[in-house]
Amino acid sequence: MIDMSKLLYREDAFCEKWETVVDDTYEKDGLYYVSLKETAFYPGGGGQPADRGTIADLEVKAIESKDAVPYYGLESSIKGKVECRIEWDYRFDLMQQHTGQHLLSAAFRLVLDRPTIGFHLGQEAVTIDLSGDKLTEAELQLTEQKVNELIYDNRLVTSYYVTVAQLAELPVVKQPSVTEDVRIVEIDGVEYNPCGGTHVLSTGQIGLIKILKTEKQKQGQRIYFQCGKRALETTRNMFSIVEKAADQFQTNSQEVLDRIQKQAADLQSAVKKAEELEVRLEELELKELIQTKAPIATRCYEGKNVKALQRMAAKLLEAGKEFVILSDSAERKLVLTHNLDEFHSGNLFRTSLSDFGGKGGGSAQMAQASFQQTEDLERYVRFLQEHYRSIV
Repeated sequence: MIDMSKLLYREDAFCEKWETVVDDTYEKDGLYYVSLKETAFYPGGGGQPADRGTIADLEVKAIESKDAVPYYGLESSIKGKVECRIEWDYRFDLMQQHTGQHLLSAAFRLVLDRPTIGFHLGQEAVTIDLSGDKLTEAELQLTEQKVNELIYDNRLVTSYYVTVAQLAELPVVKQPSVTEDVRIVEIDGVEYNPCGGTHVLSTGQIGLIKILKTEKQKQGQRIYFQCGKRALETTRNMFSIVEKAADQFQTNSQEVLDRIQKQAADLQSAVKKAEELEVRLEELELKELIQTKAPIATRCYEGKNVKALQRMAAKLLEAGKEFVILSDSAERKLVLTHNLDEFHSGNLFRTSLSDFGGKGGGSAQMAQASFQQTEDLERYVRFLQEHYRSIV
C-alpha cells in the first residue's frame, strides 16, 4: 500500500507541478502504466472525478489502482526522473464544486434539517439528493442565501488525519467507511466531514453557489447546482439570453417575462381560432364528399396530419361511404378505411406497399401508409381505387 506521505494532493491540493521518479511500470491494452514515487494526481473517488494532466509531457489517458497504488496510463513507456503537471483549470473547477457541495449540504442541514443522501459531480452540473418532501421555492432561496453568506464569511477549509479516538470526539457529518487513515475536511464553524478529495483553502475561493433546478426522486429530491466559474458562466449566459429577449420585445429585462407570457397567451388564442376554422373547413370538405353519390370517397389534401385524415375517414364511413381513401401530398401520408366484408386493409398494405416505396400497416378496417415520393403516393391511390373496383 502506498505511503500516505506520497499522496501530495492530500496535503497540498494546490500542487500544480512536481518532479518525481517512476517507481514501477506495466503494459496493458496498448497503454504503459506507471506508478510514481510522489503523486499529486487525484485518482477519483467519493463522487469526484480523477485529475487530468501530463507525465513527461505525455497525457494521462487512464488511472487505475493496483494493490492500492495509483498507476497512470500513457501512450509511451517512460522511466527515471519525470516532471508532472496537473491540468489546473480542470482541477480547480472540481475543487470549487466539491467544497461547494460540502457547504451546500451543510446549509440544507442548518436551515432545513435536510440531510444529503447522494452526491454526483458531473461535467455540467453537480447534484445532491436530499431526503424528505419537495422543497418550496422559498426554502430553496433561503438555503441559497445561507450558503452564499457562508462563502462571504471566507471560512477556513482545512484537512487532517485523525485517530479512532479523535474521530469519536468530533461531530462528523457521517461516519467514515474506513477505520485507518481517516481524513477530515473541516469548514470552520460549519462541519467536520470525512473526505479524501481535493478542496479549496477557504469558502471564499468557491466564489458563488447557484441552485439551478430540482427534480423528484424516489427517496426525496435531487438538487442541481453549480459553483464558482461554472455558476458565473451560467449566470452570464442566462443574463445574456434575458437581455436579448428584452431587445426582441423592445422592453427591459424586468418586463420581458410579462411580454413572453402575453405573447404565449396571444399565440394560444390564435391557435384556438385556427383550430376552430380548421373544424369548419373540415365540415365543408366532408359535406362536399358526402354529397357525391359514389360509394368510394377519394381526396388528396395538403397540410392535414394523419389524425385529421383518420377522423375525416371515420365520419365518411358513418355517413354511408363504403371505401374511403384520404391522403396528404405535403406529408405524403395516406389513410384507408372501409365497411366491406371479408377485406383486410392491413393485410393489403403489408403485401403491396413495398412495390410502391411505401411503409405502413393497420387493422382490418383501417390502415395508414407513408411514402418517400409524392408520385409513389399518387400511384398507390390509383392502385387502391382499382383494387376496390375489382372486389365489388
